[in-house]
Amino acid sequence: MPRPALPHPAPPRLGLPLLAACGLALASPAGPARAEADPFEGVNRQVHAFNGLARRWVLAPLAEAYQATTTPRVRRGIAQAFANLNEPLTLASSLAAGEPRLAWNAAARFSINTTLGLGGLRDRAAGLGYPRQPLTPGDALCRWGVPSGPYLVLPLLGPSTLRDAGALAATSATLSQALGSDLFLAWSSGDALVSYAGLHDSLTRIEAEALDPYAVYRSAFQQRRAAACPTDRAAAEADPSAP
Repeated sequence: MPRPALPHPAPPRLGLPLLAACGLALASPAGPARAEADPFEGVNRQVHAFNGLARRWVLAPLAEAYQATTTPRVRRGIAQAFANLNEPLTLASSLAAGEPRLAWNAAARFSINTTLGLGGLRDRAAGLGYPRQPLTPGDALCRWGVPSGPYLVLPLLGPSTLRDAGALAATSATLSQALGSDLFLAWSSGDALVSYAGLHDSLTRIEAEALDPYAVYRSAFQQRRAAACPTDRAAAEADPSAP
């Protein structure tokens, strides 16, 4: 199947889909639910409620302790180090998507930041003309026209779609085998906590102010994916009932 020429998307962050969406959540209106876009809404809302409890009792205390014991500069360096560890995945995803330019950018960033950037604590590559442009396996599937499928809320991970969740599961299984389950769990858990800590205050405000936080997260996530994925954007534009 030939790959159509598509523009480069806005770069999504590997990690918690919920966190990637929340940047738009405060400014995005939560439109009415569409049955065809969210056929699993009943189950999704139950998982969303479970995630809320996990955030309140586990993630929030950990994030607050992390913020209290580190400076913004230290937190920025740690976040950059985790981002550097994700560059090989961007490299593999870019090759799978048929994007050699993005693959080269990821390879250059990983090499430069691992050496000159002290393991990624500093983003030296950006100053040398290699800005961060992450690409996930879900984005690679999008490049080939794979539809998103229904909206899903994953336990602990938050908003996703059938396509993105499948790509995430396959990637996690592969990395777990390649790195070992203990190392993969430590890496992914650390990445998730660092990502959550950076957006803890925004998420807390959404939960406190939104009449329906579930609808806000869903709307924000769908808009973010439509902006990043031409396949999803075309489907949203073709549907006049889209929010």
